[in-house]
Amino acid sequence: MIEMKNLTKTFKDKISVHQLSLVIHPGAVTGFLGPNGAGKSTTMKMILGLMKPSEGSVTIDGHPYKDLERPISKIGALINGNAINPKLTAKQHLEIIAAASGISEKQIESMLMETGLQNVKHKPIGTFSLGMKQRLGIATALLGDPETVILDEPFNGLDIDGIHWLRELTKKLAQDGKAVLVSSHLMSEMQMIADRMIILAQGKLIADMTIDELAQNSLGSFVKVRSEDNNQLQFLLTEKGAEVKRVKNKELHVYQLDMEQIGLTAKEGRLALYELTKVQPSLEELFVELTEGKVDYISTDNLVTEGGETP
Repeated sequence: MIEMKNLTKTFKDKISVHQLSLVIHPGAVTGFLGPNGAGKSTTMKMILGLMKPSEGSVTIDGHPYKDLERPISKIGALINGNAINPKLTAKQHLEIIAAASGISEKQIESMLMETGLQNVKHKPIGTFSLGMKQRLGIATALLGDPETVILDEPFNGLDIDGIHWLRELTKKLAQDGKAVLVSSHLMSEMQMIADRMIILAQGKLIADMTIDELAQNSLGSFVKVRSEDNNQLQFLLTEKGAEVKRVKNKELHVYQLDMEQIGLTAKEGRLALYELTKVQPSLEELFVELTEGKVDYISTDNLVTEGGETP
């Protein structure tokens, strides 16, 4: 489990991460989203002890990364799949890490099989495609059978087979009780694998909830309705407090009333309904709605605390 308390990172006059308080729970895949410059990479580096917070704290199972007795068994991470010596073979790369951590040869072979690299384990990494390097990066992250897994843009370079494999792998890791944090710009993939979504913008937390909860809190959710008299139904629904939009005079998009309320309203007006369909916005649509206008770093010159002073 990862826990962040008021985590903050400042670079000169820019706040990259501001007062971030989060818990990444075991047994679930958590999506980590945000526009470019939102602070995702900085946050992940602070989790892994690669960057020191300006304020606040981040712990893994109650301890900072630097204090973990055997970090490889606690947390594994794919941050940059290209940060590997290209002259080494895949097996040699894993052997070096395993030797430093007391991991068996059997586990190396298991990871090569798990990531589909068994047949190329003796080839130089420099000859690997981007997707193969990503697979090796994931093998490295999982080598110590860690309780927490962080994957930054893991879908990059993967072909269709690789994407399907990674979907199943992340779900399996969560089913095995691991805490899995995945950062990606591929919204369609995140929507398929994540149990929960964390969204940052301008270094601040703007959402920490399931996709269903995001949709419920979004203006994008609506009910598509067709009836025998759309004009009359629109009038009745508006009287009930709904926001109604007409689409080519053939259907109504109804906001702020659920299907049951719409059905009862139509019944009261003695109107036959031809269609009543709940439409949920995609994760991409929700993301755009939540982050609109929030794509820059925060300037300390403009940031005011609750006490009315700049930090």
